[in-house]
Amino acid sequence: MNNQVMTGNCFLCGEELTKIKMKNHVLKSHLSAQKGEKVLLIKVEGAYQKEYWLLLDIAFNAKLVDLDDFLRQIWLECCGHMSGFFPPVDSWGRDEFAMNTKIKAFANGAKLLYRYDFGSTTTLMVTVLDDSMRPPQKDAVRLLARNVPPDIKCVKCGKPAECFCTECDCEHGSENAYYCEECYEIHDCPDKEYTLPITNSPRTCVCGYDGELDIWKFDPAKIKR
Repeated sequence: MNNQVMTGNCFLCGEELTKIKMKNHVLKSHLSAQKGEKVLLIKVEGAYQKEYWLLLDIAFNAKLVDLDDFLRQIWLECCGHMSGFFPPVDSWGRDEFAMNTKIKAFANGAKLLYRYDFGSTTTLMVTVLDDSMRPPQKDAVRLLARNVPPDIKCVKCGKPAECFCTECDCEHGSENAYYCEECYEIHDCPDKEYTLPITNSPRTCVCGYDGELDIWKFDPAKIKR
Protein backbone atom coordinates (compact mmCIF):
# COMPACT_ATOMS: atom_id res chain seq x y z
CA MET A 1 0.00 0.00 0.00
CA ASN A 2 1.91 3.00 -1.25
CA ASN A 3 -1.07 5.31 -1.35
CA GLN A 4 -0.78 7.52 1.72
CA VAL A 5 -4.26 8.93 2.22
CA MET A 6 -4.03 11.88 4.60
CA THR A 7 -7.49 13.41 4.31
CA GLY A 8 -10.27 12.55 6.71
CA ASN A 9 -13.86 13.30 7.60
CA CYS A 10 -15.05 15.28 10.60
CA PHE A 11 -17.64 13.09 12.32
CA LEU A 12 -19.39 16.16 13.76
CA CYS A 13 -20.01 18.14 10.56
CA GLY A 14 -18.81 15.94 7.68
CA GLU A 15 -16.10 18.25 6.35
CA GLU A 16 -13.17 16.56 4.60
CA LEU A 17 -9.78 18.00 5.47
CA THR A 18 -6.14 16.99 5.76
CA LYS A 19 -4.90 15.52 9.02
CA ILE A 20 -3.06 18.75 9.88
CA LYS A 21 -6.03 21.02 9.18
CA MET A 22 -8.48 18.77 10.98
CA LYS A 23 -7.02 19.58 14.41
CA ASN A 24 -7.61 23.32 13.99
CA HIS A 25 -11.06 22.70 12.48
CA VAL A 26 -12.17 20.58 15.45
CA LEU A 27 -10.82 23.01 18.03
CA LYS A 28 -12.27 26.09 16.35
CA SER A 29 -15.62 24.72 15.22
CA HIS A 30 -16.52 22.05 17.74
CA LEU A 31 -14.58 22.33 21.00
CA SER A 32 -13.13 25.72 21.89
CA ALA A 33 -16.42 27.46 22.72
CA GLN A 34 -18.03 24.47 24.39
CA LYS A 35 -18.91 24.25 28.05
CA GLY A 36 -19.27 21.04 29.97
CA GLU A 37 -16.53 18.53 30.82
CA LYS A 38 -12.81 18.96 30.38
CA VAL A 39 -11.18 16.73 27.75
CA LEU A 40 -7.91 16.08 26.02
CA LEU A 41 -7.81 16.18 22.22
CA ILE A 42 -5.82 13.17 21.04
CA LYS A 43 -4.43 12.07 17.68
CA VAL A 44 -3.88 8.35 17.12
CA GLU A 45 -2.13 7.10 13.99
CA GLY A 46 -0.37 4.01 12.77
CA ALA A 47 3.25 4.32 13.89
CA TYR A 48 4.36 2.90 10.52
CA GLN A 49 1.14 3.45 8.53
CA LYS A 50 0.38 7.11 9.03
CA GLU A 51 -2.38 7.07 6.41
CA TYR A 52 -4.56 5.60 9.19
CA TRP A 53 -5.43 8.20 11.81
CA LEU A 54 -8.07 9.24 14.32
CA LEU A 55 -8.86 12.41 16.23
CA LEU A 56 -10.53 11.75 19.57
CA ASP A 57 -11.52 13.64 22.65
CA ILE A 58 -11.36 11.81 25.96
CA ALA A 59 -12.63 12.82 29.37
CA PHE A 60 -9.96 14.34 31.61
CA ASN A 61 -10.64 11.80 34.36
CA ALA A 62 -10.76 8.78 32.05
CA LYS A 63 -8.03 6.14 32.19
CA LEU A 64 -5.75 4.53 29.63
CA VAL A 65 -7.92 1.43 29.82
CA ASP A 66 -10.80 3.48 28.37
CA LEU A 67 -8.63 4.43 25.39
CA ASP A 68 -7.46 0.83 25.07
CA ASP A 69 -11.07 -0.38 24.92
CA PHE A 70 -11.95 2.14 22.21
CA LEU A 71 -8.90 1.37 20.06
CA ARG A 72 -9.61 -2.34 20.27
CA GLN A 73 -13.13 -1.80 18.98
CA ILE A 74 -12.47 0.62 16.15
CA TRP A 75 -9.11 -0.68 14.91
CA LEU A 76 -7.63 -3.79 16.51
CA GLU A 77 -9.56 -6.53 18.27
CA CYS A 78 -9.29 -9.95 16.66
CA CYS A 79 -8.22 -12.69 19.06
CA GLY A 80 -8.13 -11.10 22.52
CA HIS A 81 -4.42 -10.28 22.36
CA MET A 82 -2.59 -8.36 25.08
CA SER A 83 -1.89 -4.64 24.67
CA GLY A 84 -0.01 -1.86 26.41
CA PHE A 85 1.00 1.80 26.43
CA PHE A 86 4.70 2.67 26.46
CA PRO A 87 6.92 5.78 26.39
CA PRO A 88 7.84 6.94 22.85
CA VAL A 89 11.34 5.57 23.28
CA ASP A 90 11.14 1.97 22.07
CA SER A 91 10.57 -0.02 25.26
CA TRP A 92 8.81 -3.32 25.91
CA GLY A 93 9.51 -3.82 29.60
CA ARG A 94 9.30 -2.07 32.91
CA ASP A 95 8.42 1.35 31.44
CA GLU A 96 4.91 0.25 30.44
CA PHE A 97 2.20 2.57 31.78
CA ALA A 98 -0.44 1.04 34.06
CA MET A 99 -3.86 0.82 32.40
CA ASN A 100 -5.43 2.65 35.36
CA THR A 101 -3.27 5.75 34.69
CA LYS A 102 -5.47 8.83 34.37
CA ILE A 103 -5.47 10.60 31.02
CA LYS A 104 -4.94 13.92 32.81
CA ALA A 105 -1.44 12.73 33.77
CA PHE A 106 -0.28 13.50 30.22
CA ALA A 107 0.48 17.10 29.24
CA ASN A 108 -0.09 18.69 25.84
CA GLY A 109 2.51 17.38 23.41
CA ALA A 110 2.95 14.06 25.23
CA LYS A 111 3.45 11.00 23.03
CA LEU A 112 2.79 7.34 23.83
CA LEU A 113 3.40 4.16 21.90
CA TYR A 114 0.53 1.69 21.99
CA ARG A 115 1.01 -1.94 21.01
CA TYR A 116 -1.69 -4.50 20.37
CA ASP A 117 -0.63 -8.16 20.09
CA PHE A 118 2.95 -8.86 21.10
CA GLY A 119 3.35 -11.41 18.29
CA SER A 120 1.93 -9.94 15.08
CA THR A 121 2.15 -6.49 16.61
CA THR A 122 0.23 -3.42 15.49
CA THR A 123 1.92 -0.28 16.83
CA LEU A 124 0.17 3.08 17.18
CA MET A 125 1.44 6.53 18.11
CA VAL A 126 -0.79 8.48 20.50
CA THR A 127 -0.23 12.25 20.70
CA VAL A 128 -1.91 14.66 23.12
CA LEU A 129 -2.69 17.74 21.02
CA ASP A 130 -4.56 20.07 23.36
CA ASP A 131 -7.04 20.31 26.20
CA SER A 132 -10.52 21.71 25.76
CA MET A 133 -14.17 21.33 26.75
CA ARG A 134 -17.09 19.35 25.36
CA PRO A 135 -20.74 18.82 26.29
CA PRO A 136 -21.12 15.89 28.71
CA GLN A 137 -20.94 12.55 26.88
CA LYS A 138 -22.10 9.06 27.78
CA ASP A 139 -18.79 7.50 26.74
CA ALA A 140 -15.32 8.50 27.88
CA VAL A 141 -13.94 8.52 24.33
CA ARG A 142 -15.60 10.28 21.39
CA LEU A 143 -14.55 9.95 17.75
CA LEU A 144 -14.13 13.39 16.15
CA ALA A 145 -12.46 12.59 12.83
CA ARG A 146 -11.10 9.64 10.91
CA ASN A 147 -9.05 9.10 7.77
CA VAL A 148 -10.75 8.45 4.45
CA PRO A 149 -10.05 4.76 3.67
CA PRO A 150 -6.89 4.27 1.59
CA ASP A 151 -7.45 3.57 -2.08
CA ILE A 152 -6.25 -0.03 -2.38
CA LYS A 153 -6.55 -1.53 -5.86
CA CYS A 154 -7.26 -5.07 -7.02
CA VAL A 155 -4.01 -6.59 -8.31
CA LYS A 156 -5.84 -8.04 -11.32
CA CYS A 157 -8.27 -5.40 -12.59
CA GLY A 158 -7.45 -2.18 -10.75
CA LYS A 159 -10.91 -1.81 -9.17
CA PRO A 160 -11.16 -1.10 -5.43
CA ALA A 161 -9.91 -4.15 -3.54
CA GLU A 162 -12.28 -5.80 -1.10
CA CYS A 163 -10.40 -8.83 0.19
CA PHE A 164 -6.92 -10.11 0.96
CA CYS A 165 -5.75 -13.62 0.06
CA THR A 166 -3.47 -14.91 2.80
CA GLU A 167 -2.22 -17.73 0.56
CA CYS A 168 -1.12 -15.22 -2.11
CA ASP A 169 0.52 -13.21 0.65
CA CYS A 170 2.61 -16.22 1.72
CA GLU A 171 3.48 -17.23 -1.82
CA HIS A 172 3.90 -13.93 -3.65
CA GLY A 173 3.99 -11.10 -1.08
CA SER A 174 1.28 -8.82 0.26
CA GLU A 175 1.36 -6.44 -2.74
CA ASN A 176 0.01 -9.33 -4.85
CA ALA A 177 -2.73 -10.39 -2.43
CA TYR A 178 -5.40 -7.69 -2.85
CA TYR A 179 -8.48 -8.51 -4.93
CA CYS A 180 -11.95 -7.27 -5.69
CA GLU A 181 -14.54 -9.94 -4.94
CA GLU A 182 -15.00 -10.86 -8.59
CA CYS A 183 -11.30 -11.41 -9.27
CA TYR A 184 -10.83 -13.19 -5.96
CA GLU A 185 -13.41 -15.81 -6.88
CA ILE A 186 -11.64 -16.69 -10.13
CA HIS A 187 -7.99 -16.35 -9.11
CA ASP A 188 -6.01 -19.59 -9.06
CA CYS A 189 -5.25 -20.24 -5.38
CA PRO A 190 -6.63 -23.71 -4.57
CA ASP A 191 -7.49 -22.86 -0.95
CA LYS A 192 -9.68 -19.81 -0.52
CA GLU A 193 -10.62 -20.50 3.10
CA TYR A 194 -8.25 -17.98 4.65
CA THR A 195 -9.31 -14.65 3.21
CA LEU A 196 -9.61 -11.40 5.11
CA PRO A 197 -11.70 -8.31 4.38
CA ILE A 198 -9.90 -5.04 3.78
CA THR A 199 -10.64 -2.66 6.63
CA ASN A 200 -9.95 0.98 7.44
CA SER A 201 -7.40 0.08 10.09
CA PRO A 202 -3.62 -0.24 10.49
CA ARG A 203 -4.31 -3.86 11.43
CA THR A 204 -6.00 -4.63 8.14
CA CYS A 205 -5.06 -8.09 6.82
CA VAL A 206 -3.12 -9.01 9.99
CA CYS A 207 -3.83 -12.12 12.08
CA GLY A 208 -7.62 -12.64 12.03
CA TYR A 209 -8.65 -8.99 12.07
CA ASP A 210 -11.93 -8.41 10.20
CA GLY A 211 -13.18 -5.14 11.69
CA GLU A 212 -16.43 -6.65 12.98
CA LEU A 213 -16.47 -4.38 16.05
CA ASP A 214 -15.89 -1.22 14.03
CA ILE A 215 -19.24 0.60 13.97
CA TRP A 216 -17.69 3.97 13.10
CA LYS A 217 -18.15 4.02 9.35
CA PHE A 218 -18.52 7.56 8.02
CA ASP A 219 -22.06 8.22 6.80
CA PRO A 220 -22.82 11.77 5.57
CA ALA A 221 -26.54 11.12 6.03
CA LYS A 222 -26.05 10.91 9.78
CA ILE A 223 -24.37 14.32 10.07
CA LYS A 224 -26.56 16.95 11.71
CA ARG A 225 -26.49 20.03 9.53
